[in-house]
Amino acid sequence: MNWIDRIIGHIDPVQGLRRDRARRAYERAVPPAPSRRMFGKRRGDFDLNTGNPNDARPKRFMSRQAVLKLVAENPFARKAMNALLNSVIGWGITGAPGGTKAMQRAFAEWIKVCDYRKRRDFYGLQELWARHMFRDGDVFIVKRLVAGVEGIPLRLQTLDRGMLATHKIGKNIERGIEYDDDGDIVVAYHFRRNRKGSRAFSQETVRFAAEDVIHLFHDEYVGQSEGISVFDSVVKRLGDVEEGIEAEVVKANISACLVGFRVRKTDANADEDENIGMPVDSDPDRPPVEELVPGMVETLDPGEEIQFSNPPKTGGIGDLARIALLAGAAGVGITYEQMTGDLSNVNFSSYKAGALEFKRSVGRVQYLTLIPVALDRVWGWFTMTGFEFGHFSKKTAPITWTPPPFESIDRIGDAEADILEMQAGLESRDNLLAARGYDPATHMGQIKAGIDLQKKYGLAFKGDPFAPGQMAASADGERADDALPTFDPEAHARAVARHILRARGKA
Repeated sequence: MNWIDRIIGHIDPVQGLRRDRARRAYERAVPPAPSRRMFGKRRGDFDLNTGNPNDARPKRFMSRQAVLKLVAENPFARKAMNALLNSVIGWGITGAPGGTKAMQRAFAEWIKVCDYRKRRDFYGLQELWARHMFRDGDVFIVKRLVAGVEGIPLRLQTLDRGMLATHKIGKNIERGIEYDDDGDIVVAYHFRRNRKGSRAFSQETVRFAAEDVIHLFHDEYVGQSEGISVFDSVVKRLGDVEEGIEAEVVKANISACLVGFRVRKTDANADEDENIGMPVDSDPDRPPVEELVPGMVETLDPGEEIQFSNPPKTGGIGDLARIALLAGAAGVGITYEQMTGDLSNVNFSSYKAGALEFKRSVGRVQYLTLIPVALDRVWGWFTMTGFEFGHFSKKTAPITWTPPPFESIDRIGDAEADILEMQAGLESRDNLLAARGYDPATHMGQIKAGIDLQKKYGLAFKGDPFAPGQMAASADGERADDALPTFDPEAHARAVARHILRARGKA
């Protein structure tokens, strides 16, 4: 009861009591919006500078359960999730570590056993992290050390937002995250020991220092403390599409039902019982007509007639669904064709233009969030743990992360463009290999190993710029008659240019 209600209650107790009851009923019927408290300071309005970074932008609070249900049950949401994971993670963002050979071999063995739950390898964990980041908004990767194992004892435990101890109350703790006294730097994270709803659930919590936890989410504003699901803005939109399709199916089923009604005209002079059921002069053993079959001829009694229902017509849902799905795809950050699989309204140029824009979005997530926030820190944990346990002589080492490549839509055209750019000095071979998802050093090593193997067996294939088994001169100092000429880079470049110009009709 506020001071106004107290004054009114002092003057008119009955009216004051009514106001208090009405206020309590309103608060029960309309629950308050989730509040964000910053160490005892109440969250302010959006148009006021409260100092709380969570007030820097408006946010429509969406239930996490609503998002989980959408992605689990809605087919378009599942298709959108698969499109994101296929492009951002694919078979995994591979790492090419520098350092010693021992470190490289240790990393190759560790990626197979790095999961704390012993289910996935390192690339499978990447897919799990990305899935939670897109769906839940964020995910937590916890550093765990396991005793009694061979190799590097580092293991990675994955925890979702549902494991945060949001009920934890203490100094500088907000929604399970502990900050320093200034409220700017994260000090620790508090998680539930058991998942809520499990048989072993309890209120017991576990505290992990911030340096042992990676809080993976995509920042959208300064000071953001938790991630935002990519499906937040499309939950209602995709839900409306699913409900509309279901309603249209029901409507179509109703439209397919042709119902006939037998109408009997009553006789005002007849008794009441004679107007009910079959006419008195009809055969009582003959049942009434209850169904229609093709070719049926039915004789009606005098005064009877048949009337048919007029079911509603169907149609129009396609245009509405397309508009809603276009908005849903834009909200998730993919193309309409990726969300629906519908390629009926695109041509080669428009599809390629849309794919180029999507590639930029994927690269932004890979190189600005996944690699620096998660993968680089995991690599730092790996090298430091190996150094502390005596496996490595150095605490750090360089590593190069290579995302999976995008399949070319026009392989011949893209290959010709790559060759021309390399010959003109506009692009390097290393950059082109990295764009295709290959490590340049590994790729060159594979080529060299292949050439050495060809030399060993004396093989040459069409397309080779030289014949590996016949480059050596003959015993008398002359080249063998059946040997191919040595490779001339300038002549090869001129021949490729002539071929391209001839193909384009400019020769």
